[in-house]
Amino acid sequence: MIEIGAIGRDAMNIRRMRRSDIDAVLVLVNKTTEEKTRLTYRELAFDDPGGPLDLSFLAETEGQIIGFIMARLEYVYIPFVEVCLVHAVLVDPEYQRRHIGSALINELSSHCHLQNINTIRTLVRQDDDELRSFIQHLGFHRSNISNWDKTFETWSD
Repeated sequence: MIEIGAIGRDAMNIRRMRRSDIDAVLVLVNKTTEEKTRLTYRELAFDDPGGPLDLSFLAETEGQIIGFIMARLEYVYIPFVEVCLVHAVLVDPEYQRRHIGSALINELSSHCHLQNINTIRTLVRQDDDELRSFIQHLGFHRSNISNWDKTFETWSD
């Protein structure tokens, strides 16, 4: 158990995410995101929570999931190296600003260090000053890799 003073008397536990957590994670996702960005059970199951490449953790208190970090081991070629890629960090609005996101990232960092995964990477919108400030505070820095996208319009019948 990790005691986080900012939570008050509640004790918070951080543990690895499991496939059986998907439904509870989706409840939190649906509570906190706009409909157009919501994940589905199928999308989460595809990432195989608890599987060999999964590096996701969640925070819970009194049996309720209050936050999670979705991360995955990736092999990239710039240079060829193992990288932990963080896809999302999400904290229940009722528990935000209580250092839960920081605790999740710190737990992931410790796990990666023990597994000799020397790089954790995340993508941040250039105009998201709040998120950029948050991750810089946790030791992240701008890398020399630039993200480039090619998008396509979807066709519907």
